Amino acid sequence: MPVVAPERVARPTHGVCGRDTQVVMPEENVEVVRRALDALNRRDVEAYLALASPQIELINPASPIEGPTSGHEGIRRFFSELAAFADTSAFQIDDVRAVGEQVLALFTLTTVGRTSGAETIASLTGVYDLEGGKLRRVRIFTDHAGGLEAVGLPE
Repeated sequence: MPVVAPERVARPTHGVCGRDTQVVMPEENVEVVRRALDALNRRDVEAYLALASPQIELINPASPIEGPTSGHEGIRRFFSELAAFADTSAFQIDDVRAVGEQVLALFTLTTVGRTSGAETIASLTGVYDLEGGKLRRVRIFTDHAGGLEAVGLPE
């Protein structure tokens, strides 16, 4: 299902204190996630960081051991480690949709090991929290059930 790029990423409104705040619509958050996955697929760290909050937190399957990846420098390390371990990687997006204020992405990651040459294919689910149109927290699950549960959807 193609997503048409929105005219504007954020619409100004007046907050409780009378200051301008930004309200980002769900379809705009979906487009940010699509662009982030595209940047990851191209291994374009600068394009990814342009979509990420300086306080971004990435929680991936290795996080219980290594802890979450935090901030722009952490994301730079993540991209560097991806390049060090995988000769090639490709993301095939199966579905991206807004679920309340979060975005759910189902995708397939195919990597070829730099040293072994072995191909690995994994079905993954990403749950994305955005603030002000920027990625704030990204949680990657190795099964669709975990991601669906994280956004309150049945399997």
